Amino acid sequence: MASERGTAGRWHRRTLAASANVRLAVGVLVWALVAVVAPAAVAENRVALVIGNGEYASKPLRNARHDGELMARTLSDVGFEVVSVLDGDAAAMRTAITDFARRIAAPDTVALFYYAGHGVQADGENYLVPLGADITNMNEVALNAVALGDVLKTMARSESRLNIVILDACRDNPFAGTARAAAQGGLAPVVAPAGTIIGYATAPGQIALDGAGNNSPYTAALAFNMPRPAVTLEEVFRDTRRAVLAATGGAQTPWEHSSLIGAFYFKPAATAAETSAGRADVVPPADARLAEIEAWEKIKDAKDPEVFKAHLAHYPGGIFAELATLRLSKLKPVRVASPWSWVITGSIARGGPEAVAVFERAVKVDSEATTEAERRTAAMLYLEAAEAGVPQAMFQLARALDKGRGIARDLQEAAKWYQRAAEQNHPGAMAALGTMYEFGEGVDANLVEALRLYRVAADAGDAAGMTSLAYLIAEGKGAARNAKAARALYAKAAAKSYPRALFNLALMELRGEGGRRDVTSALEHLETAALKGHVGANEELAALYDEGRAVRKDPRRAADHLLATIAAAGREGRALDVTKRHWEFRTRMELQRQLAARGLYHGGAHGIFDPATRRALASVAQG
Repeated sequence: MASERGTAGRWHRRTLAASANVRLAVGVLVWALVAVVAPAAVAENRVALVIGNGEYASKPLRNARHDGELMARTLSDVGFEVVSVLDGDAAAMRTAITDFARRIAAPDTVALFYYAGHGVQADGENYLVPLGADITNMNEVALNAVALGDVLKTMARSESRLNIVILDACRDNPFAGTARAAAQGGLAPVVAPAGTIIGYATAPGQIALDGAGNNSPYTAALAFNMPRPAVTLEEVFRDTRRAVLAATGGAQTPWEHSSLIGAFYFKPAATAAETSAGRADVVPPADARLAEIEAWEKIKDAKDPEVFKAHLAHYPGGIFAELATLRLSKLKPVRVASPWSWVITGSIARGGPEAVAVFERAVKVDSEATTEAERRTAAMLYLEAAEAGVPQAMFQLARALDKGRGIARDLQEAAKWYQRAAEQNHPGAMAALGTMYEFGEGVDANLVEALRLYRVAADAGDAAGMTSLAYLIAEGKGAARNAKAARALYAKAAAKSYPRALFNLALMELRGEGGRRDVTSALEHLETAALKGHVGANEELAALYDEGRAVRKDPRRAADHLLATIAAAGREGRALDVTKRHWEFRTRMELQRQLAARGLYHGGAHGIFDPATRRALASVAQG
C-alpha cells in the first residue's frame, strides 16, 4: 500500500482541547510524578506540548486537529507556555518532543503532554502514529511511529515536579483490514505508580464517542473544567466524568486510577474584591509615616485653609487626617445640604478649646506610639476628648475599641461611639457604623441600615463609605447588582487615594467589569495602593509579575512585591503565609537573593521554601 501522505506539521506555541473520531479506551493518561519537595513549594513554570494529528491519508480523523487547537487555547489560558504540532510527521513530532524536554528541565516545572490522533499498541508498547507513517506489519510500528514510553521516560527524567500526559487517541485500528492489522488498535493499559493519576475517556477496551460537534464529549468536558478556579486535578476528572455520562446518556464512563500526591490546580482561586469586613487599617511603611509626621509639623499652626486641604489631599486617611479636618473646620466651616436626616458638615469640631487641645495631644501621642503603654495613653486621651464632645475624638476612640488598640476590644462600645460621632455628622463614623450593621458586629445585622449609612457617608464624600457602597452594588448585596455604578463609585474613592478602592477598582479594570478592560490603569491603581502599604495590592502585583498575567513576567518585581506583602501584613499584625500560594521557581530564587541582600538569609538561591527561607520571611514580617 502506498505511504500515507501528510504534512511535516509546523510546531508553535498555542492551546488546545481534545476530540477525535471514534475513540477507544485510553482517552486521557495522566502521569504525575511529584518531586520530594515541601508542599508549600508548589510554585512552578508550566510547559505543555500539544500534538493534534488528523489529516491521515488513510482513515483521517475529523476532530483531532480541532482538539489540539482547543486544548492549546485552554492550557494557554491557565498559564502554560504551549508548543503545538498540528498534523505532524515523525520528524516534526520528535523535534517538538526534544524541544519540550529542554523546556521542562528546570526544577518545579509542571509538564503536560497532550496527543490527539491515531494510537496503537504493539508487543504491549504504546505508539503514537504520525502523518506519513508507512506501516505494513507489526515489526514496522516501532520504526515508523513515536513510542509513548519514550515521551514518558523523557518527562520522568526531567526535573519537573509534576508531569501530566493526556492521550485522546483514536481507538479504532487505523490499519484494520490490511497487513497493518498486526498492530492492535487502542493503547495498552498503564499502571499508575506513586504520585500518578491515569484517566481514561472510557473504560479500557471500550469505545469512546467522538460527539456530534468538533470535539469529543470527554475532551470538551476537560476543556470546560480545567479553567475553573480552585478546582483540583482530581476534581477536574470527576466533574468531567459526570459531564460525559450526562452527554452520552450513560454510554461512556470515563475512568481513572490515581495515586497522586499533593494537589494541583490548573487555575488557582481568583482574587476577590476586598470587603469592609475586619476593616484592618492599612499601615503605611515607616518612611511614609515619618514623612507624614514631618509634613504635619510644618503646617500644624497654619491659618490658611488651603494648607490643610493640600495635606488631606496628599495624606488621605493619614495619621493626622482627623486633626487636619478639625483645624480646617475651625478655619472655614463647610455646610452641605443632604436629603438624609443628618446634615453633613464635614465633622465640624465641637467641644471647647481645652477638649480640642486634648484631642491634639492624643493624635500626637498616637502618631509616635511604639509601645502598648503609649497606645493606651493615646486611647485615654481620645476618651477624655470624646466625653467632652469632640466628634473626631469619638471616632478615634471607637476605632481604638473596634481594633483593640491601646484599650480592650469592645465592639458594642465601639458601635456606641461610632453612633455618637455619626450623630454629630462625622462621615467616617457613618461608614464604620454601616460596616458594623452589615456584618452584625456590636449591633444586630441590618443591611438596610448599612446601605443607608454608606450612602450618607458617600454623599458626604467619605472614601470608605463610597467603597463599601460600591462593593455591595457590585455584588448585588442588598441592592440591585450594577457593575458600572460600582466601578464609578470605586473610581471616586480611588481619586481620594483610598487603598481598598484602588485595589477593588483595579480588579474590575483587569477583568473588564463595569466598563472596558484597562490593564494600564489597573496597574497604576495597584501600584498606588501598594505604595500605601495595601496587602492585597502588593500580593496581586506579585502574582501578576510572577505569572506574566497582563504583564511581562518579571521575577525581580514579583519578589519585590512579595516581600512588600509580607511586610505590610506584619505591620497590620496579620499572619500571612505566602508559601502556600503557587509561586514560580524563578520568583522564589529571586526572593532568596533579596533576602540574602538584606542579611536575613545565608543559604543558596535554590527556590525551595526550606526552614532557613521561612525564618527569613518571618523576620520580614516582624519588621
